[in-house]
Amino acid sequence: MRKKLTIVTTALLLASGGLATAQQEPASPAAATPWTGSIDFGARASSVDGDKARFERFRDLRNGGVSRITFGKGTSEGAFNVKMDNIGYHDQRYEADYNHRGKVKVAFLWDSTPFNYSYDSSTPWVEQSPGVFALDTATRLRIQNNTPGVVGVPLNVGQLAAGSVYRSLANAFDIQGRRDAMGFTASLAPTKDLSFNVSFNSTRRSGYEPKGASFAFSVANQLPVPLDNRTNDVSAAAEWIKPEGMFRVAWNGSWFNNNLHELLFDNPVRATDTNPYNPSGYSNGQGAARSRMALPPSNNLSTVSALGLYKMPAHSAVNAQLSFTTMKQNDALIPWTSNQVIAGPTVIAGFPALASLPRATAEAEVRGINALINYTTRPTRFFGFTMRYRYNDHQNRTPIFDGTEYVRLDAVPEETGSETEQFNIRQNTFDVNGLFNVAPRTSVRIGYTVDDFKRTGRGFSDSTDYTFRTTVDTVGNDYVMVRLIYEHSERIGTGFSEQSLEDGGFQPGLRTYDDSDRTRNRGWLVFTLTPAPVLDFTVAVAAGNDKHGGPGLEFGLLDNKNTVYNFGVNVNPLATVRLGANYGRDQYTTNQSSRNASPPGTDYGTWFDPNRNWFLNNDEKVNNATVYVDLIKAVAKTDIRVSYDYSDSNNAYLFSGPRIQELSTNRALSGPSAIVYPAKIDLSSALEATWARFDLKTWQRLTSQVTGSRVPYHHLRFAFCTVTSLRLGATCRL
Repeated sequence: MRKKLTIVTTALLLASGGLATAQQEPASPAAATPWTGSIDFGARASSVDGDKARFERFRDLRNGGVSRITFGKGTSEGAFNVKMDNIGYHDQRYEADYNHRGKVKVAFLWDSTPFNYSYDSSTPWVEQSPGVFALDTATRLRIQNNTPGVVGVPLNVGQLAAGSVYRSLANAFDIQGRRDAMGFTASLAPTKDLSFNVSFNSTRRSGYEPKGASFAFSVANQLPVPLDNRTNDVSAAAEWIKPEGMFRVAWNGSWFNNNLHELLFDNPVRATDTNPYNPSGYSNGQGAARSRMALPPSNNLSTVSALGLYKMPAHSAVNAQLSFTTMKQNDALIPWTSNQVIAGPTVIAGFPALASLPRATAEAEVRGINALINYTTRPTRFFGFTMRYRYNDHQNRTPIFDGTEYVRLDAVPEETGSETEQFNIRQNTFDVNGLFNVAPRTSVRIGYTVDDFKRTGRGFSDSTDYTFRTTVDTVGNDYVMVRLIYEHSERIGTGFSEQSLEDGGFQPGLRTYDDSDRTRNRGWLVFTLTPAPVLDFTVAVAAGNDKHGGPGLEFGLLDNKNTVYNFGVNVNPLATVRLGANYGRDQYTTNQSSRNASPPGTDYGTWFDPNRNWFLNNDEKVNNATVYVDLIKAVAKTDIRVSYDYSDSNNAYLFSGPRIQELSTNRALSGPSAIVYPAKIDLSSALEATWARFDLKTWQRLTSQVTGSRVPYHHLRFAFCTVTSLRLGATCRL
């Protein structure tokens, strides 16, 4: 108790020492403000059942002392402040700042944030060195030789019940990561118009994080991958500001350095490389004894930018900015594979490119140019005009890398890859808007935008959006507020390349939703009625419709519609009471087309068979409701809020088309008549098993909305999200 009293007394003396001095000896006007602050000490103890790491996810809540210290001092020359939290813990934080007459400002920050993944993990892998994980060689040999009773990775229910032999070799450990960030900023203002600013931030990540490490589809592992990287960010800028304008020039640099280049780990089902290699090794695990994965590479970014603003007569202004960016990454490339049977001293015949890499390092580089110019004018109170132009150029200068030959999952050499592509983007956007005050408190805005998007490696090399929009606003009226918005957009693509789709293994009739020609209509209406100062009603309606089309479109998203309705009421019967309610309903529908087929030359012609087409319609409805009551100062210095929220979502998937009919009847509509699909791939059986947890409704036979004919299709409806919550809160003013 005496110790506690001493601490409290010390804190009070810090705050009141200046008062005692003032009573004994009057201070002059230039005397310094006394030191002020507080010192809080305490103790923490907790008991957690279950997942303690989740309880402490981004915090350090170990039992022990806790502290918070703040102090500062102000004078006519400046002010100094310091703050320290959770000293000595993984989530500790330190702050300090100094301001000298507004001309010199300095600030410092140190912040630690833990990421506690798990405190009860175990693994049979042993980390021999950072990023290198080994398994017991004798155990791997027993598994590789199919020793009776020895199971490495369980592949059936019986083996799962018996368990893996690695269980007895697993060691317990914690998976914890940590981020330590240090920041420093300083500014100097030699004159009232000119200032210089610099900043430096350094962030280090350490510890471990879980990461997938796979040898095959049936041998998927998870490892505690070490973290040891740092990011340094530096910026410097000069600003000149006058009443008629301003100008700023800046440089920003960022460097990411990863001390761990790759991840090496043993195969749990093999101790030696499969020799000769197994063409199915990527699926059955019969591949390499050890695998290798690249970790995030070291890289850097640099940007030089300029920004200017100039005010002109007639309430007009123009501002512009320009920036040049360079991004580079030249980390060493990892070999094609760690499998010495495939890429050893003697390369497998037919795969000469696997003997060595095309180059030793990445040599990756991207350059960017960004420019923006805005012009605004309001010559009269009846008319206003804005114009904007934006330019974005993304140039990939990385040399081509020949990846035609590669090794799948360190197990199988293949020649189904390709050369890398230098994906480049160039975007030009021009936008104009006019404002017309057509009546008191009512304005009309009319705008038009042209957005031209050029890019490589896509179906269309050039895609342009033409958008017209208009807005009507009535504001400032004591009784009614109205906002009405309508937007019409047309997207037209040119320079279509069927080859780019074929290179990706897609149907030539496919158009992705962000690439295809599209017509869009959208609208919003917000209406607020305030018949009395204590009562208001709000109605909000929004609707949109996208239709995708254009020459050759056959597959992909065809159209989508969405509507939103909201109705709300707020009542303020007393100065201390406020209550209200809101109801909303959202609906979203889509229509998609696809084809289930194999590439040409691998079957009897399904790639071009329209009987393999199928359609999917998605219909989702969401209902939301909220009721609340606010009690303002119901208790002295306290606000109380009670609210109830309800949200219910129902989602339906409607399948139709000839492919669905094939799966429903277990017989193909095209191809050899002897083909009868086995019962194990019957659609209804597969989907019932998959979606049982969603309380799937019975199948229904309805008329297809897509083809207009009476064919069987499947109606899935389930509620995937029902949320009910009650919130109680209080705010206390001290």
